[in-house]
Amino acid sequence: MYREQKRTVRNGALDDVARALGAAAEAVEVGDVVRAIELLEWAKAMAPRSVAIREGLGVAAYMREDFEGAQRELLAYRRMSGRADQNHLLADTARALGRTERVVELVEEMEAGHAAGKVPLDNLIEALIVQAGMLADQGRHVEAITLLEHAPLPDGGVSVPHARTWYAAGDIAEQAGELEQAREFFEAAMLVDDDFMDAEARVDDLGKG
Repeated sequence: MYREQKRTVRNGALDDVARALGAAAEAVEVGDVVRAIELLEWAKAMAPRSVAIREGLGVAAYMREDFEGAQRELLAYRRMSGRADQNHLLADTARALGRTERVVELVEEMEAGHAAGKVPLDNLIEALIVQAGMLADQGRHVEAITLLEHAPLPDGGVSVPHARTWYAAGDIAEQAGELEQAREFFEAAMLVDDDFMDAEARVDDLGKG
């Protein structure tokens, strides 16, 4: 990152930009996303061609649920870097903005990037969860669950990506009224951690139905 900053930051501002990025990271850690965005916007003014700054600003805007801003910055990051590793966030912003046709395109691009070794599996799984949520929004619950059941989960035991996928499938199954199926998915998510999200509470609620 330092090499990129040195190349893109305006003369004399390198140390100030580095401090701003550090402060922005600290702000995110304590949940002050507004402050992080202020710092990153200033850093962007000093280095508008910095891939790292545009990515950080896009992620921070997404965390704030500023989906238009997130889309703008993450598209700039994607264009400047040539990478699709943040497409899961772009897909979720497209879903939030009602641009559902873009969701499938972004996920497919991410699948190709993963096949080429350029996109982490965890990010691809998050993209598939977004696509499944979009299908559920459209009432296509069976398709959504099938998509998640065929997600390329990591080998070698259960882990957080498994739990994330199973929890999402449980939520969609419950929406569809498939309560026993939902219970099974939530219980599977609890194999990773009894306290994973609110899976235990969801199972308890389903047990009362």
